[in-house]
Amino acid sequence: MKNFVVLMILTLLASTSIAQKKNGTVFNEHETIDKTKAFWEAVKNGDKEKAKTFFADSLMVIRNGNDWQTTAEVFGENTGWWTDNFINFNIEDTPGAYPDAIEYDEGNMWVQDWLTFTGTHEKTGINLDLHVHCLYAFDDDGKIKTFIQYYNNNVFEDIRNAQTTRENGDVYINHPHIATVRKLLNAYAAEDIEATKSFFSEDVTFTSLAGGWDKSMNLEERTADVTNHFDTRKDIHFEQIGYPDCIFYELNNGYVVYSWWNYSYTEEESGKKVVMPLMLSHSFDDEGKIVQEMAYFSTNHLEE
Repeated sequence: MKNFVVLMILTLLASTSIAQKKNGTVFNEHETIDKTKAFWEAVKNGDKEKAKTFFADSLMVIRNGNDWQTTAEVFGENTGWWTDNFINFNIEDTPGAYPDAIEYDEGNMWVQDWLTFTGTHEKTGINLDLHVHCLYAFDDDGKIKTFIQYYNNNVFEDIRNAQTTRENGDVYINHPHIATVRKLLNAYAAEDIEATKSFFSEDVTFTSLAGGWDKSMNLEERTADVTNHFDTRKDIHFEQIGYPDCIFYELNNGYVVYSWWNYSYTEEESGKKVVMPLMLSHSFDDEGKIVQEMAYFSTNHLEE
């Protein structure tokens, strides 16, 4: 058994040594890295003529797996798209990352880097925060002959869509969900906690501008909060301002009711009358239950 264990260890060591084979040298400083940095500097400056000089006459561009055979002339002209369309455009190494130059034993020279593109699209106002992984293969003349990029294309789809006009659902001035919101506030004003709870789904979440959007309550927590209101407030009343909107959003396939109110009550202990402007947003599930309540109001008047 002992000899078998020794044999196994020697076999593993041998297989490990076979699996490891050096195939080149990695540099963190190299003239090819300087060229890629100079190329992006030209792009940032909108210098298309300078950008062309870094590429071979015949160039293969691969973006997210899609091949494009082009020329240095055409590709260089296209680099002007960034500064033509983005304000405060910038390119820098992604924090914590730096370029590598790899010289393979077969003679091929590659550079890889990790970049962050930032700026604001001038026509749509969409902000760019794009992480891009680039690989560059150099020919014997020190020109880039293959340029490969990987990135998330979503922001460009957003930019394209933002330049079109598209309907995203329907707006209702009268709808059963609007009636549900009115019934909810009537139950609240009547201090009927069970009726108030009945309009919500079990997994509903509650958020408010005053409480902070990073914090939320579940139904149990909100019930305790409302019960406290009933114990410390009287003459609760909601006065509708304008009219609610029920919107069906096609993109998310859901209904949301927006409503505006003057919420008033009297503090039991001090007798102080409070009138609070209030906007509510209620999202509904397919069963007509409220799955999210968002309240927009200011507490400044409470401090007076």
